[in-house]
Amino acid sequence: MRSSIGILTDRRFLKFPDGFLWGAATSHFQIEGHPHEMSNRSSDWSEWTTLDGKISDATTADRACDFYNRYSDDIEICRKLNLNAFRLSLNWPALCPEPPQDGKPYTLNAESVAYYRGLLSGLKKEGITTFVTLFHFTLPRWLSDAGGWTSPLSITEFERFAALAAEAFGDLVDYWITLNEPLAYAYQSFVTGAWPPGFRNDYLKAFQCIRYMLEAHGKAYAALHKQTPGKPVSFTMHWRPFTPKHRWNPLDHMVRYYRDYVFNLMFPMAVQTGNLQFPYPLSTNAEVKKISGEIPGLKGAMDWIAVNYYTRELSEFTYKWPIDIFGTASSEYELEVNCMGWEHYPDGLYKTLIYDLSPFKYNSNGTLRPIVITENGFATAFAHDLDEGDWSLADDQRINYLTTHLSALHNAIEDGANVKGYMYWSLLDNFEWAEGLRPRFGLVRVTYSTQERTFRHSASVYAEIAKHNGLHE
Repeated sequence: MRSSIGILTDRRFLKFPDGFLWGAATSHFQIEGHPHEMSNRSSDWSEWTTLDGKISDATTADRACDFYNRYSDDIEICRKLNLNAFRLSLNWPALCPEPPQDGKPYTLNAESVAYYRGLLSGLKKEGITTFVTLFHFTLPRWLSDAGGWTSPLSITEFERFAALAAEAFGDLVDYWITLNEPLAYAYQSFVTGAWPPGFRNDYLKAFQCIRYMLEAHGKAYAALHKQTPGKPVSFTMHWRPFTPKHRWNPLDHMVRYYRDYVFNLMFPMAVQTGNLQFPYPLSTNAEVKKISGEIPGLKGAMDWIAVNYYTRELSEFTYKWPIDIFGTASSEYELEVNCMGWEHYPDGLYKTLIYDLSPFKYNSNGTLRPIVITENGFATAFAHDLDEGDWSLADDQRINYLTTHLSALHNAIEDGANVKGYMYWSLLDNFEWAEGLRPRFGLVRVTYSTQERTFRHSASVYAEIAKHNGLHE
């Protein structure tokens, strides 16, 4: 006999704690098709997508899922899926399309404010807990042109934006997120060059970006608490367990250490301690020394832990001169992968929650920080890039990914992890940055030519899990 979620009923039912949050995550640029941003190319990303060779499938986010015009229907989808939480991001470039003028008070764009208040009000009417991100990878063009996150201007302007956003939307926000995946942003923007501004292998710029993001987070944290006291504030970590490709090779172990420290640990450790520290031998570099050190107002600026988890990485030393302590991510896999080459590794979620996050478990007052999984999902892709047949609605790989990760999450909760919620990435198919529209993460299929929404089988499975607050293992 099978249960309504298609899992054998003679197996143990994994019940989650009462009040557990079941949600879906999104970001503005990937779904909105915001007319003011796109028509004016007011963000670095809206301009970037028009440049030759920057997006692998040559698509843009000009329309994306047309969420800007269809959010009421998509809130209804959330209701049908029994979701009680939703993560979104504010469109900084659309809310602040022009630079501030000296001596004049800055006001947010009125049309964009009305749009977000309508969206947030619609979610609250359905009893949905709102998670709102201030920076999800896109910068106003005027700020990007001034140096973006490698300019100290970014600190001042992000603090200003946080204060204005709190004033405009604070009554409708339950959880604040200042920055989404700051290390991923620095890496893709200044090391791989896949994202704007497109620098390659400029680690010094990446480290300066991280420093300014930490300072900006501390300032925004204070501004949000001043304007919306009692509303929890954090930033999302993209946590990726690193494993040496060759377990017998000490050089692969060295690469694993450096990649883990810089890409996983360094940012949250700086927030925890108020001090940005780089590992040896980076710490001996004269320019890195200038970036390192204490950051006033940063220590403990994390009320809850927001974790994005997708996969692990196999780290491998590259034999070249000069020696690169960061090596590379191996392109040879040991487990099932999604269309983006990300291994299906649910054990890593358990290990992350139980072991890796242990240095950050407690606030400075000794209280246990709540944890929310703010992203976790599986991407598929199809031969016909933007259209797919109904056969693809039977997304067994995604269902397996979802249920195995939720089982690992439940095990972690049983073993003491203070997890209060889970957000699947994503509610809808969306524009996946440099990969364009081809990768499909959605519980709900979007046929881009018509904007039709269709539930995949995984959506029905997730709806039953949310309804019953658990699943059979």
